Amino acid sequence: YFWSFPSKKDWVAQQKHLETLTQIDQLQVRLGEAKGQLADAKRGREEASTADGGDEALTRSAKLARLSELGKEKESLSKELDALKENDPAALADLEKEFVLVKASAHRWTDNIFECKSYLTKKRGMDKKEANRILGITGNFDYPDD
Repeated sequence: YFWSFPSKKDWVAQQKHLETLTQIDQLQVRLGEAKGQLADAKRGREEASTADGGDEALTRSAKLARLSELGKEKESLSKELDALKENDPAALADLEKEFVLVKASAHRWTDNIFECKSYLTKKRGMDKKEANRILGITGNFDYPDD
């Protein structure tokens, strides 16, 4: 067990008490700042009303309703824009370029498969039907159409 003088326990308790007091002071300062920020935030949220009953100053609830309405309108317009993007000429040109690239790749793969079949039949002496079965070539296997 640890032995110490009785005065050390008093000193440790005193230090802990001082530390707690400084923390309380810091928290009170932060609490005051938070209350000030809360007051600033609430300042713009009061219900506004005009004495003459004009439409110039809308109430907060009316403004929030208008904001909600505009948000819905923005969402519907963005959906419409997404739908119209499919017919964008630049996007269609990119799709055509991609189609040409994919078609060339498909022709290259078909050439490679036919070359493998040719190799198996000519160099390895395999029957054409057996080479077709090994390579997975069916009766309708051919180059892609335009």
